[in-house]
Amino acid sequence: MLFLTSKLLAAAGVSHGFSLRTGGVSLSPFESLNLGFSVGDQPQAVEENLRRLREAANISGPITTTSQVHGDRVVDQDLREVLPSTEPQAAGADALVSETAAVGVRAADCVPILLCAGRKVAAVHSGWRGSRLKIVRRAVQALKVEPQQVLAAIGPCIGRCCYEVSPELALRFRDQFGAEAVQALAEKHHLDLRYCVEATLREAGVTRIEQVPGCTSCDTASFFSHRRDKGRTGRHLAFIAPAR
Repeated sequence: MLFLTSKLLAAAGVSHGFSLRTGGVSLSPFESLNLGFSVGDQPQAVEENLRRLREAANISGPITTTSQVHGDRVVDQDLREVLPSTEPQAAGADALVSETAAVGVRAADCVPILLCAGRKVAAVHSGWRGSRLKIVRRAVQALKVEPQQVLAAIGPCIGRCCYEVSPELALRFRDQFGAEAVQALAEKHHLDLRYCVEATLREAGVTRIEQVPGCTSCDTASFFSHRRDKGRTGRHLAFIAPAR
């Protein structure tokens, strides 16, 4: 199996998935389905991994991605700006919307979110910075539909069990999202990004939300993890294509 899927999105007839680390050709430490070109893997291996993923998902064309910068800019499938960033950031974007082509975001601990509303789809990358900026709410806005029409799937990411943060960051998130966003474990502060993303979706008016399970840090067999692997690891791809 190359990727996990959402029952909610599958019922809507969209090709989509949250890739696993298995089923590819990359060698250690990117073994085996690395889908990121910027981590030091062989480009031909990444290309073959992408080909296998597209074939398994029945996606004939390319999956559009962009340079991710932990901001909140939203672009379309042609990388044209849809919503500008709310804070200064490097060139790039962390959410893509489309009506005509497959789009995707890469992750190795951050939260990948896939959205669908009819033929309109979006792929969103939300680490702690994107979650603080509520990028998923901006992606919902960029779809230009009533929020009640949106289906949302939150994919595998680093879980609260493994995501220790500084006391200062924990306080910022507690102030912004409430006490449930942070848990004290063994006198350390653990951030629950899944909770923050779902809370933002509900705040935006989205009610049909599915959590696709998996902690990228806990499950070494299934997932790459930037934190667990100390930066030397592969990347997953969360992808979605408009229904045909």
